[in-house]
Amino acid sequence: MDWDQNPELIATFTAEVDDRLASMRDRLMALEGHREPRRSVREIMQDAHTVKGSARMLGLLDVVELAHRAEDLLTRMKDGRVEVRADLVDLLLVTTEALGRSVPGSDRSLPAGSRTEVLAALDSALTGADPVDVPRLLVVGTGAATDPEDLEDAAAGGAVSRAGDHVRVPTRRVHGLLDVVGEAELEVRRIERQVLDVTALLLEHQSLLRGLRAATLRGAGAADVADAVTAMVAVADRLQAGARDLRSRSEDAAARLARVRDGAMGLAMVPVRRVVAGFPALVREVATVTGKDVELVIEGADVELDVRVLDGVADALRHLVTNAVDHGCEPPEERMAAGKPRRATVTVTARQAGSTVVIEVADDGWGVDDDALRDAAVRQGLVGADATTVSGAALHRVLFAPGFSTRTDVTETSGRGVGLDVVRTSVEGLGGSVDVESVPGAGTRFVLTLPVTLGVVRCLVVRLGQERYAVPLGGVLETVSMADLDVHEIAGSLVVARDDATIPLADLADVLGVLGARSPRAVVLARLTGEPVAWSVDEVEGEREVVVKPLGDFLGQVPGTSGATIDDDGSVLLLLDLRELAARWAAAPVSTASPPVAVGDEPSREGRRASGEGRPRVLVVEDSIGVRELQRTILEGAGYDVVTAVDGLDGAGRLNQAPVDLVLSDVEMPGMDGFTLTRAIRKTRGWENVPVVIMTSRGDDADKRAGLDAGCDAYLLKSEFDQHALVDTVRRLVGR
Repeated sequence: MDWDQNPELIATFTAEVDDRLASMRDRLMALEGHREPRRSVREIMQDAHTVKGSARMLGLLDVVELAHRAEDLLTRMKDGRVEVRADLVDLLLVTTEALGRSVPGSDRSLPAGSRTEVLAALDSALTGADPVDVPRLLVVGTGAATDPEDLEDAAAGGAVSRAGDHVRVPTRRVHGLLDVVGEAELEVRRIERQVLDVTALLLEHQSLLRGLRAATLRGAGAADVADAVTAMVAVADRLQAGARDLRSRSEDAAARLARVRDGAMGLAMVPVRRVVAGFPALVREVATVTGKDVELVIEGADVELDVRVLDGVADALRHLVTNAVDHGCEPPEERMAAGKPRRATVTVTARQAGSTVVIEVADDGWGVDDDALRDAAVRQGLVGADATTVSGAALHRVLFAPGFSTRTDVTETSGRGVGLDVVRTSVEGLGGSVDVESVPGAGTRFVLTLPVTLGVVRCLVVRLGQERYAVPLGGVLETVSMADLDVHEIAGSLVVARDDATIPLADLADVLGVLGARSPRAVVLARLTGEPVAWSVDEVEGEREVVVKPLGDFLGQVPGTSGATIDDDGSVLLLLDLRELAARWAAAPVSTASPPVAVGDEPSREGRRASGEGRPRVLVVEDSIGVRELQRTILEGAGYDVVTAVDGLDGAGRLNQAPVDLVLSDVEMPGMDGFTLTRAIRKTRGWENVPVVIMTSRGDDADKRAGLDAGCDAYLLKSEFDQHALVDTVRRLVGR
């Protein structure tokens, strides 16, 4: 049979086989612990028989032969002639995979040698071999599938959803959509009739108006004019009632059209089960190769999302599940030594959250080793050698850097990271985001937030000057009034302080090249890749769902946009791609910031020093209130004017407000540490010559070198604190 000339037949057969094979996998995974295994075997036999029958009708003899041998083995298990054993379950799972990969159109075709090995193993089981040597299927173009990354491809087998032009749709959805379409058509006819009635009333109103005008011109009596006015008022009342009725009908029609839209979207929606059906076999296969005992728990498999989204993220999910088993879960002996259950658990959970679907892949294993991760990041040049305070989410984002790995050889599994950049790229390419949460010794959780559909997007409408744009909500963290933000200038760039973090501030209109008068009054805080970015806009007009349309062949792909939509007034709104705009902004040269401006008429630091006016001013940056007050008291007693700040970010803000003669800073502080503050001072015009004294409890040689490399003029230890030494150091650097 020529499959290439009958795509509909391919789609129908493939969909049926996928369903039956998924059913076989689920039942086989539960077979060993089933209370009535023979009953479950009968159900598995029915699935295998259906696959065999359909394949026979289509002349797929390879599929028929595999299904027939599997059916023979299942028959013996049902009759009690063969015991339900783990090796036989493994063999049947491999056979199920081989069946899926033998179907025409499979993107992981089964090599002839692998098929022969599976048939030989089935024959061995039928002749009573105990145990049976279960074959490992090969991935085309590779050797034996002994590496978990290869097993990720091999074990998924026929469960892999095949991206294409066909999806299976329940007839109830089609009929439901047709019912709504019928209601919408009826409502359109009612609106047309109502429009005719309103048009007739308008004509009558115009006729009465012309009559009143003619009567007035010929000097008609007051009674005639009053009658004409009364008739016009009556028609106006009827027009008003007709307008209200028309508005009501239009609202009903809009609601039905929304149902039509939702129904049409539903035709392309598929359950998460489409992808996760093959995960039990994948986990079992990887666990067998790595010598681990792992249980897979799947929750929310019936949650639905756009087939394009699910197919686009399928490989990423398989990779995360493979990583969870291979790198996340400990061997049984280590788990028991740590007081954990022998069997590890990998959980895949899907849930709908508004216009997004959240899919989590979690394990209860080692968790991310922050120290090993930090060392690997420093070794690979992803963070500086002095980034000893980087931890938590900021450190874990390093896992998604291209090519990053914590492995030191081909067998050590001390952390995560291999291939996670591919996961991030896949998810972000769909307009989603991926985050990682980890607790050492308790496990790791990857959280994927995906749009339910690519056709309808929930957006913020923002205004930049006289132009308006739509910003997809995916990745938007919050919107904030500019008046509620602290804006600082660090190393020539603007930043905002938010939740103890320093976030770069970018002008969205400047990146887009929008001309004209501007008045930024709001900030859209978004994180799509790496660190968040605060985008300044003139106004956030509101939130709405929009239908995304391509710009067409004439315009093609406009840089910085992902499509367009038509607004209520008929204008075109471009959908912005903040990921691309952030990359463009980051790559643009940073303009040199203007020097800090003194408050009021206060002279500059150099001016005050030259004239000898006023006491020298020292900025003390310290997060410990006790230490901060002690330093302030000592320096004020020595004749200095002291300004205090609670952390590095606050200190940078104080420098913007007024010039100082010296900065005394701690190192470990929230928001911005002392080394970062020192580097910012050295890079900012107007601050570059301000002496900086570091006073910290970190006395290692590496810490001292890091401080000196950052640009500090003196490095003092709190453990060796001497107030006279502090005052002498300040006097030496200030000059008085």
